[in-house]
Amino acid sequence: MTNAVLHGSLGSFKLADVLTLLSMGRKSGTLTLWSAGDLARETSGRRGTSVVFVNGAVVYAGSNQEKLRLSAILLRKKKITPEQFEAIDALVRGGQQFGQIALQRGVLTEDQLRDFLKIQVAEVLFDAFVWTTGEFSFSEELELPEYAVTITVDLPNLIMEGARRIEEWEQCLQLLPDSSTVYRVVASPRDDKITLTQDEWKLLFMINGQRTLDDLVRDSDEDQLNVYRIIYGLAANQLIEPVRSGDASRLASRSGPPDDTMRQTAPVFHAEPTVRDGEVGDDTSLLITSDEKQMMAQLVIADSDTDARKFSLTDTEYLVGRHRDNNIQITDLGVSGFHARIFRSGDGYAIEDLKSRNGIWINGTRVFHATLRNGDLLRLGATDLKFEVIEPSPSS
Repeated sequence: MTNAVLHGSLGSFKLADVLTLLSMGRKSGTLTLWSAGDLARETSGRRGTSVVFVNGAVVYAGSNQEKLRLSAILLRKKKITPEQFEAIDALVRGGQQFGQIALQRGVLTEDQLRDFLKIQVAEVLFDAFVWTTGEFSFSEELELPEYAVTITVDLPNLIMEGARRIEEWEQCLQLLPDSSTVYRVVASPRDDKITLTQDEWKLLFMINGQRTLDDLVRDSDEDQLNVYRIIYGLAANQLIEPVRSGDASRLASRSGPPDDTMRQTAPVFHAEPTVRDGEVGDDTSLLITSDEKQMMAQLVIADSDTDARKFSLTDTEYLVGRHRDNNIQITDLGVSGFHARIFRSGDGYAIEDLKSRNGIWINGTRVFHATLRNGDLLRLGATDLKFEVIEPSPSS
């Protein structure tokens, strides 16, 4: 970038600090970010991001990563079909403005376009928040693309979310320190019933005994943080396992397409749907045997305004959050719309974080995924919950 008035290393200055400095100084100009080191291996070259400020407010953010383009985000969030994506993508590459195309074709309203542009800005910055190395440069020139639609983003909340992601990313690196590890699917899962989200299924199908963790990050349309979270959850539930060095050499020497699943057998899946979205039908489903003995449990929620509420847990799955469509609704502003999922596993009920803003805390420790034990104390937002087993499953 020419005429840079501020330049530095992302290893020395965190992105949150740089954004805060430019915001509080009410600066106008363009912040350019370049990744370096290990994270640069996610793409064929260095990842680049540009953020445009006007009087301290973020009005635009762009990236050189395909998955962070607006059309790719809309496809990932199922706002457009693959056919619409291909048609719009061809016109964008031909020089037309995406916003105009989307509005003309009735794909988005003006309000929806601005909402998704804010989502794009957030995803672009969230991606950069977890870069541990790289460089930044700020110029007072406004380098806005001709096609750019400017918006105003709530930067303080975005910085808070970015800080949370940094914390999660550091935890992920401790849990999965070796990005060159190769995983394979376990032939006989420990649990006789498995419940996965659609994102987890997509990543599970990519694990073939040859791809490294780096490869999974590169080939997935998920962000790096979420890939690490999903891989850790799959490994913790013994659905996947690391390939030993000797096994990896033997598998790599086999002939056949590189995407073949390198296992003699694979888990057998049956008929209970495990994806709640409903938009895409597939055969990734499981069955609970009719004679399965299930525990009886309940959640006791301590509410400051009313007496404690009790929710009996008898079904296979529950969604917990602030939105009225949840099975268990918690009217707490610190709780995300869809905050957590509680579901039956082979060891009883388990809970997983649905990318919530404030996370899940069990007995004072933040978790992404955990099996619930009798007496566990949970905290979602500012709400305290207690998990109680009423009648444990009889031993078989």
